Amino acid sequence: MAEKKITRKELFARIAEVMANDAEVVEMCEKEIARLSKPRKPRENKAAIAFAETVHEFLVGADHPMTNGEIATALSNGAEKGEDGYVSFQKVAAAVRRLEGEERVVRIKGEKAKDKDTFEVA
Repeated sequence: MAEKKITRKELFARIAEVMANDAEVVEMCEKEIARLSKPRKPRENKAAIAFAETVHEFLVGADHPMTNGEIATALSNGAEKGEDGYVSFQKVAAAVRRLEGEERVVRIKGEKAKDKDTFEVA
C-alpha cells in the first residue's frame, strides 16, 4: 500500500511541535501555516473578459443566430491567420462558453448531428 504524502501545512505544524523551545522557528512555522491556510483567489483574465464583451456586443447587433466560425470571420474583418486583427475560432468558442455560463448567450442546437450550433443573445 502506498504511503500518504504529508502536506506542507502538516510539515510546518510538526516542525513547530518538535522545535517548540525555539520561538523563532515556531513563529516562522505559524506564519507559513497561516499563509498556506488562506484561500486562493482565482486569477481573472481581463483580456478574455473584454473579448467576451466584444463578442456579446457583436451578437446584440447581429440579425440572426451565428456559429462560432461566422463570428470569428466577422470579427477578423478579413485578416488572415497570423496577421493582426485575426480572431480564431477557439478564442470565439471560449468567449461564447463564458457568455453561456453567465446566461447572456443561448446555444441553439442544429437540427441534424452534422449541423453546427448557433448562438444568439439571451
